[in-house]
Amino acid sequence: MKPARIVFPRFHFGESDINHAADLARRGVGGFCVYGGTAQETFDFTRRMNDVSPYGRLLFCADIGEDLSEIITDAPALPSNISLVSFPSPQDAAYRKGNLIARMARAAGLDWVLSPVVDLGYSSPAFGDDPMTVMRLAGDFIAGLSNGGALNCVKYFPGVSGALKTLAQLEDAEFVPYKHVFRRADCIMPSDMIFPNIDNDNQAMLSDKMIKGLLKKRLNYKGCVVSFPLFKARLRYEEASAVKMLHCGIEDIFAPKNAESVIDAVERETDKGFLFDEITRAVSNHEMFISKVNAGPDPMDLKDAFVLADQSFEK
Repeated sequence: MKPARIVFPRFHFGESDINHAADLARRGVGGFCVYGGTAQETFDFTRRMNDVSPYGRLLFCADIGEDLSEIITDAPALPSNISLVSFPSPQDAAYRKGNLIARMARAAGLDWVLSPVVDLGYSSPAFGDDPMTVMRLAGDFIAGLSNGGALNCVKYFPGVSGALKTLAQLEDAEFVPYKHVFRRADCIMPSDMIFPNIDNDNQAMLSDKMIKGLLKKRLNYKGCVVSFPLFKARLRYEEASAVKMLHCGIEDIFAPKNAESVIDAVERETDKGFLFDEITRAVSNHEMFISKVNAGPDPMDLKDAFVLADQSFEK
């Protein structure tokens, strides 16, 4: 068992060192969050990392709000999530968008699309501000991702729009989409914000009350929980925060600023006799996720997938 497998370093084309990334792959990380490359660069990177990994098969993440063009520079832009309600069949449009993103991601070597955002009315990734609308469109988007062969990630729990709401108010609104997509979710990503009416001392992804008490116990979510990408988060002590997340119920650490230091911290914690069950469960989930991806449709040719996406919505 390699504790490094729960860490998914960030690789940013033009900034990150590919030889350092290869060293991390050899050390046993579970995969990478990939940013800023062309589709071909992304595909070549995923093949190289798989070749040097001791597992022979990593999981590569597309950390997006709503569109693959956010991380793959030559990916065609698709309609915004908020615009889908204006289509003749919004749910069909949501399904089609998810399916096209999955096909492009898989063609480029990416397995895990860190989307959709189901927060109500939260900036551009939102499907809307009505809980039932978000529930329906997010569900069809997830179905499209799944049928296109990609894993999903529902975020940002418990919903940024509910930051100042009471638990009862969250139950009536922000929790509605989550509760209805739990059975379809491959994982849930908590927010990096503080929700003072639930835990005034910790960001959601660092909160035992939020993850174990609310998400897993009160809402009865049984699946995988992953971290907010750490390089985007407001963390003072990244290594200590990563360890705390794991004790709170997070299973995978995404995109730390310093992956090696985080891996070292996790390994020190396991050497003390902690986190064995947590890491075992995370590794089991990885194997399940890899099997799910492998059982899905074969990836399309890269060019064909991008042409299909470019032509599938009217300009």
